[in-house]
Amino acid sequence: MTNLTEWACAFVGQIDPSFSELGKEAKLGENLFTSGRLDSMALMNLLLEAEAQFGFTFTPEAFQDRRLQTIRGLTEVVESLKSAV
Repeated sequence: MTNLTEWACAFVGQIDPSFSELGKEAKLGENLFTSGRLDSMALMNLLLEAEAQFGFTFTPEAFQDRRLQTIRGLTEVVESLKSAV
């Protein structure tokens, strides 16, 4: 796992301790919003905190990307934002 995925898994695990019981692939692929692990406010906090922790900025378009609902997707979006700079 990357620093971002490890950080995001820890972030979600603090909000929903049962998330920590999942295997690596389940953590990376689970839809955090529809599973009920994060509500819309917690998901936004995750995204804003990720910006602060990892030194990038979401574009308005990136905030609309459905991939942000999973940790794997979050990592993909962040990597594409960082490579575009």
